[in-house]
Amino acid sequence: MAEFLGSMLDATRADLNAAYRSKHNGGRREIDLHRGALRLTDEALAELRSHIEQLATRFGDRDAPGVWTRVVIAVVDLQDRLSPDAPA
Repeated sequence: MAEFLGSMLDATRADLNAAYRSKHNGGRREIDLHRGALRLTDEALAELRSHIEQLATRFGDRDAPGVWTRVVIAVVDLQDRLSPDAPA
C-alpha cells in the first residue's frame, strides 16, 4: 500500500511540476492546491465523502468539452477514531 500511495503522490508531483513549468513558459494552466485540517465527527466525515462523490459524479462526464483536469483528494484521519461503542 505504501508503494502505491507513494506512486500516486509522485504522479501528482509530476502533474504539478509540469503545470508550473507550463505557466512559467507562458502557458495557461489552472492550479489549486489546498492543505488543511478539519475536526470531523463520524457523521461529518460521511457527509464530506458523500459530497466528494457527488462532485465526482457531477463533473465526471468524460465526453464533456473542456480541458482534462487531474483531481486528487485525500481525506486522512490524523488520529485514531473512537470505536462507535466507546463511551464519550
